[in-house]
Amino acid sequence: MKRIIKFCLLAAFFAPTLTLAHGPSRVLLVEEIEINATPDKVWSMIGDFCSIKDWHPTVTDCTSDKGNEPDSIRVITLDGGEQIREILARHEPDKFMIQHYMEAGQELKAYPITTHGLTITISDNGEGGSTVKWKGAFYRFYQGPNPPPELSDETATEKLTVFYRAGLENIKKLSE
Repeated sequence: MKRIIKFCLLAAFFAPTLTLAHGPSRVLLVEEIEINATPDKVWSMIGDFCSIKDWHPTVTDCTSDKGNEPDSIRVITLDGGEQIREILARHEPDKFMIQHYMEAGQELKAYPITTHGLTITISDNGEGGSTVKWKGAFYRFYQGPNPPPELSDETATEKLTVFYRAGLENIKKLSE
């Protein structure tokens, strides 16, 4: 019994310190857009793992080693020349869903993040069109408790929101 009490006291004492030492928290981001086109039409444009070069205005190139197969690695090139390596986790055309994540260990200048997983889904909106939802989660690159402003969660969120919205707005423009 004394051991349990001692453990609880130690845990209570160290818990705040451990929480502060944890590092950055995972940030969730969700953007969506209504499109006046069927899910089939939208999927035909964005469903291929490397089609991002055709519909995202800031992506200039894309290569993938195994197409739409799980664990396929794609390299996208942004309009500033920076490249991002991503791995395909799930590709489900029957559900209009594609899910992938950024390969770990990359330091990106365009986005101050260290990890990024995302899912894009298309659903029938019940009005003859589609809802395209882009959900992502990431950790900022700066691991300390007080990041400089350019490496903060807020800056990463702002930059990724701009990226998501640019893609969604262009999907809408190209689909309608």
